[in-house]
Amino acid sequence: MRLLFLLFPFASLSAQQQPWPELLQTPKPTLKQLPDKEGATIWTTTHFIIVCEIAIPRPRLEEFAQTMESVPRLLKRLPLPLWVPPKTEKSVTRICANETSLVARGAPVGAAGCYHPRSGEILIRGDLLLKPPQARATRLQPLPNEDLLIHELTHLALHQYGASIPTWLQEGLPEYFAACHVRKGSYDFTQSHRLIKQHIEKFYPYERFPIVAVPTPTRLSKRSPSQWLETIRVSAAEDAYRQYAGSLLLTHYYLEGGAKRRNKLKDYLTEALSIAHLRKMPPLLEEPDDVQKRLATFWKSKGLHLKFSVDL
Repeated sequence: MRLLFLLFPFASLSAQQQPWPELLQTPKPTLKQLPDKEGATIWTTTHFIIVCEIAIPRPRLEEFAQTMESVPRLLKRLPLPLWVPPKTEKSVTRICANETSLVARGAPVGAAGCYHPRSGEILIRGDLLLKPPQARATRLQPLPNEDLLIHELTHLALHQYGASIPTWLQEGLPEYFAACHVRKGSYDFTQSHRLIKQHIEKFYPYERFPIVAVPTPTRLSKRSPSQWLETIRVSAAEDAYRQYAGSLLLTHYYLEGGAKRRNKLKDYLTEALSIAHLRKMPPLLEEPDDVQKRLATFWKSKGLHLKFSVDL
């Protein structure tokens, strides 16, 4: 069993000054099987109940459980209030057999997964978890889509914020942690720039998209949850991920743009928790045109060429 370690350089600094982590590895969790129910196999870990509508080999299921348990282990240790899930003993993650089952339980058509705030249940489309579609031609067998687990579990972690924080941040935080996740509950924040670029290129390979179009920060900052979903619904398949990519880059801007930005985000989130479910917070993003210029310049230096569009 690997030891869990989360490395903070200069760890003696106060929480307000604490730098961003470098590495995280998660040990294999204890996975216990419960009696089957309604044709599904039921498993438990420390934080989750896993309901499987499809057969998943035990070794693969252990990898998924390891990835799932990495989310609370990571978020509880970060210098931001990011682990605020529903106040239940364990949350349910249901791995649905296919899209029919997923939609029947309340997920939007075309979704690979979703989080239901009212029930606190996560729905994952099992066929896409095990064999995700590929944006580029390859003869290699695709790895399971563990990013999907990270994304939806981060939504669960942010439950107590309700709709108080902006949609781009609600989606950007899950995408950031999914991008920095390497595999099997391991994260490498020392390589976040490379990993974020690779994450976006899963959807927009450089050979087809030498310039990646994303919504402007102004557009993203004004988008409500319903507008976010509607944008996905009316977008061509090729454009469905663009607002996620934009939110990922904006979130990285606050998390890894220095202590001043991260402390601003920490204060913002702390205040949001105090008024969650009562009202929305004012915008976090200030001077979006300046932020847009900084993003374009920074990511160009990392080999990711961006085009910001008001039409996305």
